[in-house]
Amino acid sequence: MKGDFARVSFDPTLHYSQVFQQQGRVLLEADWNEQAHIQLHLLRTLVRDLVGPCWAAGSGFAITSSTNADGSSKPLPLTDWQLAPGHFYVDGILCVNEAACTLAQQPNAPTPDYGVADGKSGFENPPAGFALWLDVWERHLCAVEAPGIADAALDGIDTASRAQVVWQLRLLDQSRAQQWLGDVTTALNTRKQAAGSSADATAIGQQLAEVAQLLKGLGGGQGNTSPCALVRQLLGARAAYALPQLRAELGPQESDNDPCVIAADARYRGCENQLYRVEVHQGGPAGTASFKWSRENGSVVFPVEGSNLGATADDGSAQLVVTLARLGRDARLGLAANDWVELVDDGYTLGQRTYPLLQVVAVDPPNSSVTLNVPKNVTPWPLDDDPRRHPLLRRWDQREAVNAQGVLAVAEGAPIALEDGIQVTFAPGGVYATGDYWLIPARVAGNGQLDWPMIGTTPAALPPRGLHHYAALGVTGDNGGYNECCCRFDSLCELLQAGRSQLAGKAADAVATPATTKKMRTKVATGMP
Repeated sequence: MKGDFARVSFDPTLHYSQVFQQQGRVLLEADWNEQAHIQLHLLRTLVRDLVGPCWAAGSGFAITSSTNADGSSKPLPLTDWQLAPGHFYVDGILCVNEAACTLAQQPNAPTPDYGVADGKSGFENPPAGFALWLDVWERHLCAVEAPGIADAALDGIDTASRAQVVWQLRLLDQSRAQQWLGDVTTALNTRKQAAGSSADATAIGQQLAEVAQLLKGLGGGQGNTSPCALVRQLLGARAAYALPQLRAELGPQESDNDPCVIAADARYRGCENQLYRVEVHQGGPAGTASFKWSRENGSVVFPVEGSNLGATADDGSAQLVVTLARLGRDARLGLAANDWVELVDDGYTLGQRTYPLLQVVAVDPPNSSVTLNVPKNVTPWPLDDDPRRHPLLRRWDQREAVNAQGVLAVAEGAPIALEDGIQVTFAPGGVYATGDYWLIPARVAGNGQLDWPMIGTTPAALPPRGLHHYAALGVTGDNGGYNECCCRFDSLCELLQAGRSQLAGKAADAVATPATTKKMRTKVATGMP
């Protein structure tokens, strides 16, 4: 959530049931947001515990793979498979399909998993065997991305922001699944090498054996494991075995070469309280993954009105001039030369894209425009100037040790300095996903401290926020047919009505003895068939 927050205080392990406001006290947005998080966590946990981690209400999200228009059943191309409207719950999160659609025309369509970026959906040439699954996450929307939340009576002043549930139906085949498990295996081997005890190494060895069993199942040796169960295990493999972890702490200030100068104690040396955000840019294992960071939780954005890419210079570079609707309120929330910005619109966000960041060359306040450098062999994201696609620039604050794409490489096991004494360390053995993030509240009070949990005197290594939730919808069988994986539940009212109708039909042929009458009443009362 890239909002302008002081901190995000909700922690499910504390088991808080509600937040109490007290008279005469300062009201913080973190308290308000924590109460909402508590209620949402309760509701989603209840749904999951009562019914299960993924299920459909009635016919919601049912897939039709054949047509009977000519009186016979014939398979449809995968692009034309129909997705029914309705509700689907993934880890208690409500996903809504407003209207029937095809797989190729689903709302919030993802970046194609297969095929080239040719404007097609990625469902045109499916592999021989595949699974269909749902990718679900919550997207943060500010007033630039959702103008309707800004009240016109306040002249469009930015107030509260929103979270939006996004679902995308995607495709998975054997080769992609093997790649996922290969990354998990690499991460586990790295963890095993860095294990601090023989017990830890033994536990990781057991996990490696479990992943090897999954790989065996992909090759057709799954034994008694059903294809649907195998897909569920594949989708949850990263969370189960190779979720990345990060530790944040304060490092001592480096002294210069003068031996008489003593390094300062470890403390946060910023002038203001900040909420730092460390976010994965390019996903993958360490060595492939990269990250970016912001001292404002990534909330510094600038709405775009237009852009113009200039001619290519002799050195192969070019300049992109971007006209903004407004610049920042002040220098702290504005743009300056050498800042790194990300070109963002709805297509970029929903596609979970990772294009290079661009560096600011110049800022033109009278014309509300900025000039960005596009280096040689760097292709910027083709920003959509249509205001309905909500184009914007998002500022990130890293400057030191960045690569040609304006981001930093994920290097595990060694501290990486951000600024003002803050340093982060990625724990060995993680598979990183685009959008994973960690929040680090830095406070001036207390001689400069980080609001980060500790285990004794050591900063804790925490998993990322912003995790996606996955559900298996179905798999194709050996005969090419589609087999559904999810559970379906009708409403209690519909179940009771169906039970009564069935009992009424049986009663017409039954002898109304006292025993059978009592049995029928029991079934009607309980909704049993």
